Amino acid sequence: MKQLDKLNIELSEVLSTLIKIPAEELQSDDLVSNLLVLVGERQALLSLLLNDDKIDDADYLQHQLDLTEKFTIQSNVIMADRQALLHASSKNKRQINVYETIDSNR
Repeated sequence: MKQLDKLNIELSEVLSTLIKIPAEELQSDDLVSNLLVLVGERQALLSLLLNDDKIDDADYLQHQLDLTEKFTIQSNVIMADRQALLHASSKNKRQINVYETIDSNR
């Protein structure tokens, strides 16, 4: 349980940092990779916890569910922001291509 609690703190810190820093920063890619690893580790630990017959602390399990929901919401905010940036970038590239086509026809 201590390992899961420590992992939850790390996961929370990574998500908080990702929300604060611009996607263009180099650190952002490393944080996203780290987030993927942490989520995988958390899933494995939660699976072990749920399969352990000795765990009967309903409050602790509810806390983990609440954290999962919080992490999901934070991740969705980050993902939506990154998708919006990708969409804007794609739109800008199309506009540049139009201007280049117009310029080449002169």
